[in-house]
Amino acid sequence: MTERQDLLDFPGTEALQAAGHVELPSPQALAQAMVAVRAAAQDEAVVTPLRRRRLASGRRIVATVFVAAACAAGVVVYTNQGAGSPTAQAPQQAKTISAATFLTDTAAVAAAGPMPSGQYWKMHMKVTYENGKSSTFDEYISRSGYHIVDGGQTFKKPASGWRLGSKTVDWNGLDQLPTDPAKLLEIMESSKEYAGQSAFLQASSLLAESPASPQLRASLFKALAGMNGVKLVGNVKDSAGREGTELAFNGISSSDRMIVDPKTSLLLEATQTSTKGHLGLIDRRTYLSVGPAEKIG
Repeated sequence: MTERQDLLDFPGTEALQAAGHVELPSPQALAQAMVAVRAAAQDEAVVTPLRRRRLASGRRIVATVFVAAACAAGVVVYTNQGAGSPTAQAPQQAKTISAATFLTDTAAVAAAGPMPSGQYWKMHMKVTYENGKSSTFDEYISRSGYHIVDGGQTFKKPASGWRLGSKTVDWNGLDQLPTDPAKLLEIMESSKEYAGQSAFLQASSLLAESPASPQLRASLFKALAGMNGVKLVGNVKDSAGREGTELAFNGISSSDRMIVDPKTSLLLEATQTSTKGHLGLIDRRTYLSVGPAEKIG
């Protein structure tokens, strides 16, 4: 078997070669395909140092996933057969690189998402507290305030907004925020973490709990990609059993994590655990569904 035949010896190669011309994929479909491909490449890089395996076998594993993702997105795949073999990386190095890459790819998915519309931003969420107790409720955010629907009762509170650096931004202020990732990260890191939330927590709150535009959500993911200390944990399931990709950041006084659905860029769950003083869970927010709504109820 020649090197070319060996390289193309994986399931789906016949369909790929016979596919011919297809229409160009949407940016969202292409971004989703790249997230899947990079995730497969990361798994291969992490597992490879544990035992010896033939390079061709590794190529077929990644290529098979690449074909599946490409066919799902309508992508024509071309390979550079003359390229040299990549150098295997240590697991920790692969994770560090993959965190930024994953966030950048997810930013592309977010940028292709729909613009939020409606009178309210609705969140159906479950909050688990440090004492182990939990509460599931609906929260409706508007430009004038927000309503919490819990146990059949509705409670109205004044608008509060979202923490951003040393300031609080309301719904009207979201569109005034910069969409340059570096400037956005600079604002989020402008206040000392001792006195508030880390940029990681600020970003997770905006991504899950605000009607941020696709451009702002993409910028938040890119800002996290440029933030020191953000690590890629890998594929996990949240407390509701949904599959996603977990990211982690060890702050000054807490260990913070978020689980993201790479197919939609939606935040599934955010967890904050104390690492100083009273150790243990501070808060876990499971976002069962989020999106625009025209009315309460």
